[in-house]
Amino acid sequence: SGHRGYTRAMTFLRLLGRSPVLHGLALAAAVGAIAFALRAFAIEPASIAHACDPAPWHGACAVRTALLGSFVHQEIGWVAFAAGVLATVLRGRLTAAAAMALGAAGLVLYSYEPAAVGALLGLLVLVRASAQAPSTAISAA
Repeated sequence: SGHRGYTRAMTFLRLLGRSPVLHGLALAAAVGAIAFALRAFAIEPASIAHACDPAPWHGACAVRTALLGSFVHQEIGWVAFAAGVLATVLRGRLTAAAAMALGAAGLVLYSYEPAAVGALLGLLVLVRASAQAPSTAISAA
């Protein structure tokens, strides 16, 4: 049973290394989890908000205050959108993965609309790159 689990894990890791889509999804999931942890443990708790009220730009509260300031104009989502547009124009896998990761963070951190579009643009670039990879290998052989 343990050997079977190890084999499945290794198969998943090999598949992950070959697939740009799975790589982008894994990165987006990891960044989304970090964003969720920030939201759950640093942004939403009332005790932290009350502790940071007297001195919002002092110590660790400065990071929280800067993050909260980014929510006002949905900066995270707009950066994800810009990365998605750039990935679409340049067809860059790294930029597409960044768009997906930033989009995941934006979806969790209150920047839904532009973040969703940016993440989808990044995903479309990775799907297209993944779909073109086998045909290139076949035609080159």
